[in-house]
Order: sequence, then C-alpha cells, then structure tokens
Amino acid sequence: MACYICGQTATSVEHAPAKCFFPEDKRTNLTTVDSCSMHNEDTSKDDEYVRNIIAMSLGNNQVALDHFLKKCIKSFIKSPKLLKATTGINKRVYYKDNDATDEEIKPTYTFKIDRNRIDLVMRKIAYATYYKKYGTTWNRELAIGTEYLRNEGLGADDFGLLIQAAKKVLIPATFEGNNPEVFQFSFQQTESEDTNDQILIMKFYEGFEVWVFPLSDTTGPKI
Repeated sequence: MACYICGQTATSVEHAPAKCFFPEDKRTNLTTVDSCSMHNEDTSKDDEYVRNIIAMSLGNNQVALDHFLKKCIKSFIKSPKLLKATTGINKRVYYKDNDATDEEIKPTYTFKIDRNRIDLVMRKIAYATYYKKYGTTWNRELAIGTEYLRNEGLGADDFGLLIQAAKKVLIPATFEGNNPEVFQFSFQQTESEDTNDQILIMKFYEGFEVWVFPLSDTTGPKI
C-alpha cells in the first residue's frame, strides 16, 4: 500500500476529514487513505481547532449546531488553551439573516483565526479526497480559498472574491460523499484535461465551502 502524499510504503491510515468532524452517530463509511509514517503527522489539535471554527460558523445545518453544542463546547471546557486560541481575539458584529422573513439584524461575534492551521487541515483533506477518487497522488501544490472566512475589514479576500465571481457563471456543482450532512466534495474540470489541474470544492455541514486550487507551475504535493 502506498502513501496518499508521497507514494512511499504506507504504515497507517488517515481519516479524511478527521473523525472529530463527525458526530458519533454518523461515523459510518468514513473515508480513509493509506499514509506513511512521515505524512501521518499528529494534527489532531489542528483538526479539532478547524472543526470548531467551521461548526460554529453561520449558515450550516442542524448537524453542525448539534455537534458544536455536544462536542465543540466540551473541547473548550477540556482545553482552555484551545478556547483562547479560538476566541481570544473577538469582535462583536451584526448580520442579516437572509432566510428570515423579517430580515432581522442579529448580533454575533467574529474571531481572529489562525489561517495557517486551517489551510494545513484543508490541504490534507484535499489530497486524501483526490487520492481516494483517482487512486493516485495529486501532483500539485494547493492554494486554499473560501468566501466564508473574512479579512480584518470583514470583507472577502482575493480568493473569496474570485469564488463569488465564479459562482455567478459556473453551473452549480454536483457533490458526492458518503456522509453528505458532514462532508461533500466536487471536482471541477478546468480547460486542462489533466485531472491534476481540477478545482476541488469541499462542503462541510451543507454550508461551509472551501475551494482548492491546484498551482499549475508545480509538479508535486506539498503539505
């Protein structure tokens, strides 16, 4: 068996996404890939941090809310350090609930996030998803983008603006996945016929989307 990142002999398996993303009653048919000892790094703390950030975001399904109330809050109680890393720098803001008939303005909080930790976890999930679908390593370095994480001015960053523009002209993606209430994905073919050059859209809890862009001038994966 070969490692999903480097192709070397595998010594263990990785879940993609990590098991902590899934409520206990939805941990069936989880996606796993083979990994070598070098690339089976212990990123459980990063996985937990990212899981909490996504689960507590607006616009997700009931599964995310229940998971946040049952597991994420417990993780904060268990680890004050994790709570501080997640919510230590915050700002009160107001938002309009577009699903509500009265379009009420509601209060909430934004938090300063560690984008490097989020991108690390997303790249691992992306490489594993590609390997599981195509049976080979994704031979590109990957850039991570999302419109759901904002800059300090609370606006979309460059990738977020690109995604918003793309959504206006692209045909809506068709997603697949064993546990769609928690994780779905869709590969989008570009002008290149090389599968390495596809864009990957990953959706968590039916709301939080992450777009993965392969860098065309690269020839191998990089975590």
